[in-house]
Amino acid sequence: MVCDGHVFIAECVCIHVVSDPTMRGGVSTADHEGLDYDVAIIGAGITGLMTAYTLAEEGYRVGVFEAASGPGQGVTANQSEVIHVVQLPFGSVKSKLAREGNLMYDELCARLGVPFKRVSALLVVRSRLTLAPLLLGYLYLRLNLRGRFGVRITGSRGAFELEPRLSDKVKGAIVVDGYGVVDSKRLIAKLHEHLAGKVDFHFNCEVLSGKPQGPVFQLRTTRGDFACKCVVNAAGLYADEVAARLGLRVEPIKPGLGVMTEYGGLEVNSIIAPFSLIQRGRTKGGGIIPTMRGTVIFGPNLRLLERKSEAEPTDDDVRELESKFQPLLRVRGKLLRVYAGVRPLSPHGDFLLLEGYSGKLINLIGIESPGLTAAPALGRLVAQRVKSVLGVHQNSAVGEGLDRAGVGAVRGGVDSGVDGV
Repeated sequence: MVCDGHVFIAECVCIHVVSDPTMRGGVSTADHEGLDYDVAIIGAGITGLMTAYTLAEEGYRVGVFEAASGPGQGVTANQSEVIHVVQLPFGSVKSKLAREGNLMYDELCARLGVPFKRVSALLVVRSRLTLAPLLLGYLYLRLNLRGRFGVRITGSRGAFELEPRLSDKVKGAIVVDGYGVVDSKRLIAKLHEHLAGKVDFHFNCEVLSGKPQGPVFQLRTTRGDFACKCVVNAAGLYADEVAARLGLRVEPIKPGLGVMTEYGGLEVNSIIAPFSLIQRGRTKGGGIIPTMRGTVIFGPNLRLLERKSEAEPTDDDVRELESKFQPLLRVRGKLLRVYAGVRPLSPHGDFLLLEGYSGKLINLIGIESPGLTAAPALGRLVAQRVKSVLGVHQNSAVGEGLDRAGVGAVRGGVDSGVDGV
Protein backbone atom coordinates (compact mmCIF):
# COMPACT_ATOMS: atom_id res chain seq x y z
CA MET A 1 0.00 0.00 0.00
CA VAL A 2 1.33 3.44 -0.92
CA CYS A 3 0.15 6.60 0.71
CA ASP A 4 0.90 10.13 -0.36
CA GLY A 5 2.96 11.97 2.25
CA HIS A 6 2.82 15.68 2.79
CA VAL A 7 5.23 18.05 4.42
CA PHE A 8 4.29 19.30 7.82
CA ILE A 9 6.14 21.96 9.71
CA ALA A 10 4.61 23.46 12.82
CA GLU A 11 4.12 27.18 12.72
CA CYS A 12 6.52 27.59 15.64
CA VAL A 13 9.47 25.93 17.30
CA CYS A 14 8.66 25.22 20.93
CA ILE A 15 11.28 26.25 23.45
CA HIS A 16 9.29 25.10 26.47
CA VAL A 17 6.21 22.91 26.35
CA VAL A 18 3.83 23.49 29.25
CA SER A 19 1.68 20.40 29.64
CA ASP A 20 -1.62 19.98 31.38
CA PRO A 21 -0.44 18.56 34.73
CA THR A 22 -3.37 16.15 34.81
CA MET A 23 -1.91 14.36 31.78
CA ARG A 24 1.49 13.62 33.30
CA GLY A 25 2.08 10.01 34.16
CA GLY A 26 -1.36 9.01 32.94
CA VAL A 27 -1.49 9.92 29.27
CA SER A 28 -0.88 6.40 27.94
CA THR A 29 -3.91 4.31 27.10
CA ALA A 30 -1.93 1.61 25.28
CA ASP A 31 -2.56 -1.13 27.84
CA HIS A 32 -6.31 -0.47 27.88
CA GLU A 33 -6.60 -0.59 24.09
CA GLY A 34 -4.60 -3.77 23.51
CA LEU A 35 -1.62 -1.87 22.08
CA ASP A 36 2.05 -2.44 22.72
CA TYR A 37 2.88 1.28 22.55
CA ASP A 38 1.40 4.69 22.07
CA VAL A 39 4.38 5.59 19.86
CA ALA A 40 6.94 3.45 18.07
CA ILE A 41 10.19 5.25 17.18
CA ILE A 42 12.38 3.69 14.50
CA GLY A 43 16.01 4.63 15.12
CA ALA A 44 18.01 5.10 18.33
CA GLY A 45 20.27 7.92 17.18
CA ILE A 46 20.20 11.34 18.79
CA THR A 47 16.95 12.38 17.06
CA GLY A 48 15.09 9.20 17.99
CA LEU A 49 16.36 9.33 21.57
CA MET A 50 15.42 12.99 22.03
CA THR A 51 11.93 12.29 20.70
CA ALA A 52 11.61 9.33 23.07
CA TYR A 53 12.96 11.47 25.92
CA THR A 54 10.29 14.13 25.39
CA LEU A 55 7.40 11.70 24.97
CA ALA A 56 8.43 9.54 27.92
CA GLU A 57 8.56 12.61 30.16
CA GLU A 58 4.93 13.24 29.20
CA GLY A 59 3.87 9.74 30.25
CA TYR A 60 3.51 8.10 26.85
CA ARG A 61 4.41 4.46 26.43
CA VAL A 62 7.22 4.40 23.85
CA GLY A 63 9.04 1.62 22.04
CA VAL A 64 12.32 2.31 20.22
CA PHE A 65 13.33 -0.05 17.41
CA GLU A 66 16.96 -0.08 16.28
CA ALA A 67 18.62 -2.33 13.71
CA ALA A 68 22.06 -1.94 15.35
CA SER A 69 23.15 -3.57 18.61
CA GLY A 70 22.97 -0.35 20.63
CA PRO A 71 22.06 3.36 20.53
CA GLY A 72 23.90 6.00 18.52
CA GLN A 73 25.78 3.66 16.20
CA GLY A 74 24.69 5.22 12.91
CA VAL A 75 24.91 8.86 11.81
CA THR A 76 25.34 9.97 15.44
CA ALA A 77 28.49 7.90 15.95
CA ASN A 78 31.18 9.83 14.05
CA GLN A 79 30.90 13.60 14.06
CA SER A 80 32.60 16.78 15.20
CA GLU A 81 30.48 17.12 18.40
CA VAL A 82 29.89 20.83 17.81
CA ILE A 83 26.75 22.60 18.99
CA HIS A 84 26.29 25.15 16.23
CA VAL A 85 25.04 28.71 16.02
CA VAL A 86 25.47 29.66 12.35
CA GLN A 87 23.64 27.49 9.82
CA LEU A 88 22.76 28.86 6.40
CA PRO A 89 20.35 29.84 5.11
CA PHE A 90 18.98 31.41 8.30
CA GLY A 91 15.42 30.95 7.10
CA SER A 92 15.73 27.18 6.73
CA VAL A 93 14.04 24.75 9.09
CA LYS A 94 17.35 23.21 10.15
CA SER A 95 18.83 26.62 10.94
CA LYS A 96 15.91 27.65 13.13
CA LEU A 97 15.77 24.30 14.91
CA ALA A 98 19.55 24.41 15.47
CA ARG A 99 19.33 27.78 17.19
CA GLU A 100 16.46 26.55 19.37
CA GLY A 101 18.23 23.29 20.15
CA ASN A 102 21.46 25.11 20.98
CA LEU A 103 19.72 27.00 23.78
CA MET A 104 18.43 23.76 25.31
CA TYR A 105 21.82 22.07 25.74
CA ASP A 106 22.95 23.62 29.03
CA GLU A 107 19.90 22.37 30.92
CA LEU A 108 19.82 19.02 29.10
CA CYS A 109 23.48 18.19 29.78
CA ALA A 110 23.30 19.39 33.38
CA ARG A 111 20.31 17.17 34.00
CA LEU A 112 21.92 14.10 32.44
CA GLY A 113 25.44 14.72 33.77
CA VAL A 114 27.01 15.03 30.32
CA PRO A 115 30.28 16.98 29.76
CA PHE A 116 29.49 20.15 27.83
CA LYS A 117 31.15 23.53 27.51
CA ARG A 118 30.43 26.80 25.75
CA VAL A 119 33.04 28.18 23.38
CA SER A 120 33.26 31.02 20.89
CA ALA A 121 33.85 30.59 17.18
CA LEU A 122 36.44 32.75 15.38
CA LEU A 123 35.87 33.28 11.66
CA VAL A 124 39.28 34.56 10.61
CA VAL A 125 40.85 36.28 7.61
CA ARG A 126 44.55 36.33 6.67
CA SER A 127 44.57 39.23 4.22
CA ARG A 128 43.88 42.92 4.76
CA LEU A 129 41.99 42.87 1.47
CA THR A 130 39.31 40.74 3.12
CA LEU A 131 38.71 43.06 6.08
CA ALA A 132 35.92 44.88 4.22
CA PRO A 133 34.05 41.62 3.43
CA LEU A 134 34.64 40.64 7.06
CA LEU A 135 32.75 43.76 8.15
CA LEU A 136 29.87 42.86 5.82
CA GLY A 137 29.82 39.36 7.28
CA TYR A 138 29.69 40.78 10.79
CA LEU A 139 26.71 42.97 9.93
CA TYR A 140 24.96 40.05 8.22
CA LEU A 141 25.39 37.78 11.25
CA ARG A 142 24.39 40.46 13.71
CA LEU A 143 21.21 41.12 11.73
CA ASN A 144 20.23 37.45 11.48
CA LEU A 145 21.16 36.30 14.97
CA ARG A 146 19.04 39.14 16.39
CA GLY A 147 20.85 39.47 19.68
CA ARG A 148 20.25 35.87 20.74
CA PHE A 149 23.95 35.08 20.32
CA GLY A 150 26.79 37.54 20.74
CA VAL A 151 28.59 38.69 17.58
CA ARG A 152 31.55 41.07 17.45
CA ILE A 153 34.41 41.92 15.12
CA THR A 154 38.03 42.23 16.16
CA GLY A 155 41.44 42.91 14.69
CA SER A 156 44.50 40.72 14.91
CA ARG A 157 45.38 41.76 18.49
CA GLY A 158 41.92 40.90 19.82
CA ALA A 159 41.94 37.61 17.93
CA PHE A 160 45.32 36.63 19.41
CA GLU A 161 44.12 37.48 22.91
CA LEU A 162 41.23 35.08 22.45
CA GLU A 163 43.32 32.42 20.73
CA PRO A 164 47.12 32.69 21.28
CA ARG A 165 47.86 29.79 18.92
CA LEU A 166 46.54 31.59 15.86
CA SER A 167 48.92 32.16 12.97
CA ASP A 168 50.53 35.59 12.99
CA LYS A 169 49.13 36.03 9.47
CA VAL A 170 45.59 36.39 10.84
CA LYS A 171 44.44 40.00 10.32
CA GLY A 172 41.01 39.95 11.92
CA ALA A 173 38.04 37.82 12.95
CA ILE A 174 34.34 37.73 13.59
CA VAL A 175 33.69 36.27 17.05
CA VAL A 176 30.41 34.40 17.48
CA ASP A 177 29.51 33.43 21.04
CA GLY A 178 27.23 30.59 22.06
CA TYR A 179 28.81 27.63 20.28
CA GLY A 180 29.41 24.51 22.33
CA VAL A 181 31.22 21.18 22.32
CA VAL A 182 29.71 18.08 23.87
CA ASP A 183 30.78 14.52 24.57
CA SER A 184 28.24 13.01 22.16
CA LYS A 185 28.97 9.40 23.10
CA ARG A 186 28.35 10.20 26.76
CA LEU A 187 25.19 12.07 25.76
CA ILE A 188 23.86 9.00 23.94
CA ALA A 189 24.81 6.71 26.83
CA LYS A 190 23.18 8.98 29.41
CA LEU A 191 20.00 9.38 27.38
CA HIS A 192 19.80 5.60 27.05
CA GLU A 193 20.42 5.18 30.77
CA HIS A 194 17.84 7.84 31.66
CA LEU A 195 15.21 6.18 29.44
CA ALA A 196 15.82 2.67 30.77
CA GLY A 197 12.65 1.55 32.52
CA LYS A 198 10.62 4.32 30.89
CA VAL A 199 11.04 3.22 27.27
CA ASP A 200 11.31 -0.26 25.74
CA PHE A 201 14.39 -0.64 23.52
CA HIS A 202 14.47 -3.30 20.83
CA PHE A 203 18.05 -3.59 19.52
CA ASN A 204 19.12 -5.83 16.64
CA CYS A 205 15.56 -5.32 15.49
CA GLU A 206 14.87 -4.34 11.88
CA VAL A 207 11.50 -2.98 10.83
CA LEU A 208 10.32 -4.93 7.79
CA SER A 209 6.93 -3.40 7.01
CA GLY A 210 3.96 -1.67 8.54
CA LYS A 211 0.58 -0.15 7.86
CA PRO A 212 -2.45 1.16 9.71
CA GLN A 213 -5.34 -1.13 10.40
CA GLY A 214 -8.12 1.14 11.56
CA PRO A 215 -6.87 3.23 14.50
CA VAL A 216 -3.88 0.92 15.05
CA PHE A 217 -0.53 0.98 13.24
CA GLN A 218 0.84 -2.55 12.87
CA LEU A 219 4.62 -2.96 12.61
CA ARG A 220 6.28 -6.16 11.46
CA THR A 221 9.87 -6.54 12.64
CA THR A 222 12.55 -9.21 12.81
CA ARG A 223 11.59 -9.63 16.48
CA GLY A 224 7.86 -9.95 16.00
CA ASP A 225 4.81 -7.81 15.38
CA PHE A 226 3.91 -4.71 17.40
CA ALA A 227 0.80 -2.52 17.57
CA CYS A 228 0.90 1.21 18.29
CA LYS A 229 -1.01 4.41 17.61
CA CYS A 230 1.73 6.39 15.88
CA VAL A 231 5.12 5.73 14.26
CA VAL A 232 8.09 8.11 14.07
CA ASN A 233 10.68 7.19 11.45
CA ALA A 234 14.01 8.56 12.72
CA ALA A 235 16.17 6.00 10.93
CA GLY A 236 18.84 8.49 9.85
CA LEU A 237 20.74 7.36 6.78
CA TYR A 238 18.10 4.72 6.05
CA ALA A 239 14.99 6.80 6.77
CA ASP A 240 14.06 6.82 3.07
CA GLU A 241 14.22 3.03 2.89
CA VAL A 242 12.20 2.63 6.09
CA ALA A 243 9.59 5.06 4.75
CA ALA A 244 9.25 2.91 1.63
CA ARG A 245 8.74 -0.22 3.76
CA LEU A 246 5.94 1.62 5.54
CA GLY A 247 4.30 2.61 2.27
CA LEU A 248 5.43 6.23 1.92
CA ARG A 249 7.02 7.28 -1.34
CA VAL A 250 9.92 9.71 -0.67
CA GLU A 251 12.92 10.95 -2.63
CA PRO A 252 16.14 9.02 -1.95
CA ILE A 253 18.60 10.24 0.64
CA LYS A 254 21.99 11.14 -0.83
CA PRO A 255 24.94 9.88 1.25
CA GLY A 256 27.84 12.23 1.94
CA LEU A 257 31.09 11.48 3.76
CA GLY A 258 32.45 13.84 6.38
CA VAL A 259 36.11 13.16 7.20
CA MET A 260 37.84 14.45 10.35
CA THR A 261 41.39 14.30 11.67
CA GLU A 262 42.07 14.36 15.41
CA TYR A 263 45.27 15.71 17.00
CA GLY A 264 46.92 15.51 20.40
CA GLY A 265 49.42 17.96 21.83
CA LEU A 266 47.43 20.83 20.33
CA GLU A 267 45.14 22.92 22.49
CA VAL A 268 42.79 25.69 21.37
CA ASN A 269 40.23 27.66 23.34
CA SER A 270 37.82 28.37 20.51
CA ILE A 271 36.46 26.94 17.30
CA ILE A 272 38.45 28.46 14.43
CA ALA A 273 37.38 28.58 10.79
CA PRO A 274 38.34 30.58 7.70
CA PHE A 275 35.84 33.32 6.89
CA SER A 276 34.05 33.44 3.56
CA LEU A 277 31.02 35.34 2.30
CA ILE A 278 30.04 32.36 0.16
CA GLN A 279 28.89 28.91 1.29
CA ARG A 280 29.65 26.47 -1.49
CA GLY A 281 27.74 23.23 -1.78
CA ARG A 282 26.27 21.39 1.20
CA THR A 283 28.82 21.98 3.95
CA LYS A 284 29.39 24.75 6.47
CA GLY A 285 33.10 24.29 5.79
CA GLY A 286 34.28 22.69 9.01
CA GLY A 287 36.81 24.15 11.40
CA ILE A 288 39.45 23.62 14.05
CA ILE A 289 37.43 22.25 16.96
CA PRO A 290 38.39 21.61 20.59
CA THR A 291 36.91 18.44 22.09
CA MET A 292 35.89 17.42 25.60
CA ARG A 293 38.76 14.88 25.41
CA GLY A 294 41.44 17.59 25.34
CA THR A 295 42.20 17.00 21.68
CA VAL A 296 41.56 19.06 18.55
CA ILE A 297 39.67 18.09 15.39
CA PHE A 298 40.16 19.41 11.85
CA GLY A 299 37.04 19.15 9.73
CA PRO A 300 34.72 17.80 8.67
CA ASN A 301 34.87 18.10 4.91
CA LEU A 302 32.10 16.73 2.70
CA ARG A 303 32.40 14.32 -0.19
CA LEU A 304 29.40 12.91 -2.06
CA LEU A 305 29.18 9.11 -2.15
CA GLU A 306 27.65 6.64 -4.56
CA ARG A 307 26.67 4.16 -1.81
CA LYS A 308 25.61 4.49 1.82
CA SER A 309 28.05 1.77 2.86
CA GLU A 310 31.04 3.63 1.43
CA ALA A 311 32.68 5.29 4.43
CA GLU A 312 36.46 5.14 4.09
CA PRO A 313 38.55 8.33 4.30
CA THR A 314 41.37 8.78 1.79
CA ASP A 315 44.79 10.41 1.83
CA ASP A 316 43.30 13.18 -0.29
CA ASP A 317 40.77 13.91 2.47
CA VAL A 318 43.57 14.24 5.02
CA ARG A 319 45.60 16.53 2.75
CA GLU A 320 42.52 18.68 2.11
CA LEU A 321 41.91 19.18 5.83
CA GLU A 322 45.59 19.83 6.55
CA SER A 323 45.91 22.44 3.82
CA LYS A 324 42.71 24.23 4.85
CA PHE A 325 43.16 24.44 8.61
CA GLN A 326 46.84 24.10 9.57
CA PRO A 327 47.75 27.54 8.07
CA LEU A 328 45.40 29.14 10.62
CA LEU A 329 47.65 27.99 13.50
CA ARG A 330 51.26 28.65 14.49
CA VAL A 331 51.71 25.24 16.15
CA ARG A 332 51.25 21.65 15.03
CA GLY A 333 49.78 18.69 16.84
CA LYS A 334 50.35 14.95 16.62
CA LEU A 335 47.89 13.13 14.39
CA LEU A 336 46.02 10.58 16.50
CA ARG A 337 43.42 9.27 14.09
CA VAL A 338 41.46 9.84 10.92
CA TYR A 339 37.78 8.98 10.99
CA ALA A 340 34.63 9.62 9.00
CA GLY A 341 30.86 9.59 9.25
CA VAL A 342 28.23 9.24 6.55
CA ARG A 343 25.62 12.00 6.41
CA PRO A 344 22.05 11.57 5.18
CA LEU A 345 21.93 14.52 2.79
CA SER A 346 18.42 15.83 2.29
CA PRO A 347 17.04 15.72 -1.27
CA HIS A 348 16.16 19.42 -0.90
CA GLY A 349 18.96 20.68 1.34
CA ASP A 350 16.78 21.04 4.43
CA PHE A 351 15.23 18.84 7.07
CA LEU A 352 12.09 17.18 5.70
CA LEU A 353 9.28 16.20 8.06
CA LEU A 354 6.78 14.12 6.13
CA GLU A 355 3.44 12.75 7.31
CA GLY A 356 1.50 9.79 6.07
CA TYR A 357 -1.74 8.04 7.01
CA SER A 358 -3.36 11.17 8.50
CA GLY A 359 -0.37 11.77 10.77
CA LYS A 360 -0.01 8.25 12.13
CA LEU A 361 3.38 8.03 10.39
CA ILE A 362 5.93 10.84 10.79
CA ASN A 363 9.13 10.57 8.75
CA LEU A 364 12.27 12.59 9.44
CA ILE A 365 14.25 12.71 6.20
CA GLY A 366 17.68 14.25 5.64
CA ILE A 367 18.48 15.03 9.28
CA GLU A 368 22.10 15.88 8.55
CA SER A 369 24.34 18.47 10.19
CA PRO A 370 23.38 20.32 12.38
CA GLY A 371 21.25 17.40 13.50
CA LEU A 372 23.05 16.99 16.84
CA THR A 373 22.48 20.66 17.64
CA ALA A 374 18.86 20.61 16.51
CA ALA A 375 17.98 17.30 18.18
CA PRO A 376 16.42 18.64 21.42
CA ALA A 377 14.22 21.09 19.51
CA LEU A 378 13.44 18.61 16.74
CA GLY A 379 12.52 15.93 19.27
CA ARG A 380 10.20 18.37 21.02
CA LEU A 381 8.65 19.51 17.75
CA VAL A 382 7.96 15.92 16.67
CA ALA A 383 6.61 15.04 20.12
CA GLN A 384 4.27 18.01 19.96
CA ARG A 385 3.04 16.81 16.58
CA VAL A 386 2.54 13.28 17.94
CA LYS A 387 0.45 14.65 20.79
CA SER A 388 -1.65 16.60 18.33
CA VAL A 389 -2.26 13.48 16.25
CA LEU A 390 -3.18 11.52 19.37
CA GLY A 391 -5.65 14.22 20.35
CA VAL A 392 -3.72 15.90 23.16
CA HIS A 393 -3.61 19.69 22.88
CA GLN A 394 -1.46 21.84 25.10
CA ASN A 395 -0.14 25.34 25.49
CA SER A 396 3.42 26.24 24.59
CA ALA A 397 5.85 29.09 24.86
CA VAL A 398 6.96 29.78 21.32
CA GLY A 399 10.22 30.78 19.72
CA GLU A 400 10.89 31.71 16.12
CA GLY A 401 8.29 30.98 13.44
CA LEU A 402 8.84 28.16 10.99
CA ASP A 403 7.48 29.01 7.58
CA ARG A 404 6.07 26.06 5.62
CA ALA A 405 7.90 27.34 2.58
CA GLY A 406 11.19 26.91 4.43
CA VAL A 407 11.33 23.22 3.62
CA GLY A 408 13.52 22.53 0.62
CA ALA A 409 14.43 26.20 0.23
CA VAL A 410 18.09 25.35 -0.43
CA ARG A 411 18.71 23.38 -3.61
CA GLY A 412 22.49 23.10 -3.42
CA GLY A 413 25.00 25.05 -5.47
CA VAL A 414 26.09 28.42 -4.11
CA ASP A 415 24.20 30.22 -1.39
CA SER A 416 25.09 33.75 -0.34
CA GLY A 417 25.88 34.23 3.31
CA VAL A 418 28.72 33.68 5.75
CA ASP A 419 30.59 30.40 5.53
CA GLY A 420 31.86 28.88 8.74
CA VAL A 421 31.48 26.00 11.16
